[in-house]
Amino acid sequence: MNGNKQNLTYLMEGKKTRFIIPVYQRNYDWRIENCARLFDDLVEVVKTGREEHFFGSIVSQTPHGDRVLIDGQQRVTTVFLLLAAIRRQLRDGKVAAEEPGLADDIEDDYLIDKRHRREQKLRLKLIKSDSAALEAVLADVGGERDASEPRPALVMESNVTQNYLYFLGRVESMDVSVEDLMGAIESLCIIDITLDPTDDAQLIFESLNSTGLDLSEADKVRNFVLMNLDQGRQEEYYDGFWNPIELNTDYQVSDFIRFYLAAVEGKTPAIKKVYPAFRVFARKRYHDGEAGELGIDAHGLLADMLVYSGHYRNCIHPATGSPKVDRALRNVRALEANVAYPYLLGLLEYRRKGLVDDDGTAAILGALDSYVFRRWVCNIQSAGLNKIFETLQGEAEKAVAAGADYVDAVKYLLTHKGGTGRFPDDAEFSEAVATRDFYRIGNRKLYLYDRLENGDSKERVEVAEGLLDGTFSVEHVMPQTPSDAWKASLGPDWERVHATWLHRMANLTITAYNSDYSNRPFEQKRDMRDGLRASGFRLNQWIASQDEWGEEQLEERSERLVRQFLATWPMPASSYVPQSAIPDEAALDSDVEFTGRRLTAFSFMGARYPAKQWNTMVGMVMGLVAELEPSAVYSLVAGTTYPASLFRAHSEPGYTEFHEGAYVKTASSTIEKIDLLRRVFDLCGIDQGDLVFEMVPEDEG
Repeated sequence: MNGNKQNLTYLMEGKKTRFIIPVYQRNYDWRIENCARLFDDLVEVVKTGREEHFFGSIVSQTPHGDRVLIDGQQRVTTVFLLLAAIRRQLRDGKVAAEEPGLADDIEDDYLIDKRHRREQKLRLKLIKSDSAALEAVLADVGGERDASEPRPALVMESNVTQNYLYFLGRVESMDVSVEDLMGAIESLCIIDITLDPTDDAQLIFESLNSTGLDLSEADKVRNFVLMNLDQGRQEEYYDGFWNPIELNTDYQVSDFIRFYLAAVEGKTPAIKKVYPAFRVFARKRYHDGEAGELGIDAHGLLADMLVYSGHYRNCIHPATGSPKVDRALRNVRALEANVAYPYLLGLLEYRRKGLVDDDGTAAILGALDSYVFRRWVCNIQSAGLNKIFETLQGEAEKAVAAGADYVDAVKYLLTHKGGTGRFPDDAEFSEAVATRDFYRIGNRKLYLYDRLENGDSKERVEVAEGLLDGTFSVEHVMPQTPSDAWKASLGPDWERVHATWLHRMANLTITAYNSDYSNRPFEQKRDMRDGLRASGFRLNQWIASQDEWGEEQLEERSERLVRQFLATWPMPASSYVPQSAIPDEAALDSDVEFTGRRLTAFSFMGARYPAKQWNTMVGMVMGLVAELEPSAVYSLVAGTTYPASLFRAHSEPGYTEFHEGAYVKTASSTIEKIDLLRRVFDLCGIDQGDLVFEMVPEDEG
């Protein structure tokens, strides 16, 4: 195996050089977002004047002079498509070059090997499913051409074609010269690794793609923010900002940045897309014109991140200086309500600015605690909760701008969510408290018994710690395996009583003597040394006062516990009454009732679009999806099974054109429209949460 640093274009223009993709390789699957990243990087090379841009490694075998690509086909193919697009736009006059023969030079040097016209004349041979698409692209020469050679039709459902079309648009609209773009392409530097005949190509490929610890998203963010600074500022900003951020977040910086972006942008990026989302955010929110078109205000950005990392610190280790706020934050932390962190960061920032006091902050945290816990008790799916907490701060601030009190507005917003976003009322909560299985609940027991035992008392028993280290355990008053004495005490219907009540809250408590109690009769559990009467737990006081333990006692304790649950996790009251309906925001993946709602706008991938009709929205959204995933969408147009059956390649009544030669059915019910979009998003690999609707009740003007 031999490797050396090389410019990619130098390899491409070598005499008789052809890149061959072996048949066992996957299809060409780079998407438009990958092409956009490459084109943006090339423009950045031009504008920053860099001489080189590292483009990874190319691993190949060279039998008979051809280069059989083991690794690197996606990058090599994409550069071929970009060069083909430049050639086409030069010949069509969409861009101009000072050098008149540049289009011919691109073709001769990089795309076509004229010495092989009788066989494979292209310098890149893709696998069969992509080969026809590439041949059609390279036959799409533009300008004057030989009419005796018919040009093949483009294969629209191929990523090869769609990425080529994308590059045509970018080349035509770019703000750098074609010579500069070519210079940037020629700056692409690779490590050219060629294998000897005795090398095991598969083992080498696996080794190259299993290089141990990858860079974390936080590593990429740190390098992005600091690498272009001079050495003095790099050290200053690292010591003054980045290292304190690491300390505040317990070195879980990637998690923090994800929550930070959700708090300030209103959208949580996927775990593996934190860095790309951060780059976009930084250049949009902290653009620094004095540092160049692509520069950012690193000081301002890091200072803001440091402030929010302090809020994150208080989420995981509450120390705000306010006992009531810290106690409420500890409750949320114990509940493991991480989904609420984007809102908590916004709330604590609002508090830091003096816009809500400690009493108000604690009241909101209590309402949030009730909201998350009641939903868990009622076994309501958590899908869509992230959207609620991403947008809650923004919705509350809109209400404040309209004259509302912030605390009342937040409580109103939480208690007026619908569908799976709902805040369970007292009746639903009470029923779930009385009947659900509270024994098989995992680590939720730490939070549950700590709250039930301690409430807001200053005289605390460290219940969670005791349960965690095994000092305490959950005890079934009526044992899991009843003895003959227990069966007799429960009566002739003991099997039903046992099956009904065993794991309900009414039959559960905590003790440090579970093994001693075992399945002893109730009187022994109550009166033995270290028995229930001697217990120091408040939870055991009423149980210890009973003469026997049967269904009558279980029913009474259940009623007592329901009242305790309602007092510990109350339904918050709000005096806020909006003058007009606040638009309810719901993502495509949420389980809200869309029927009976009037659409006011929608947001797709962070961009907001006014839309008053559901029909209009479907056409607009499909147009946006087609720009992102054109090959997938055109495959739908050509298909016959659902959801492809709702697409056409020609105009029909009830269908709306959303892209050239592509129509979607919009004459359908709201439910059918929502289902169609969900299926399309899944097929295209787009997160359903990227589409958010703003709605008001149908009767609201």
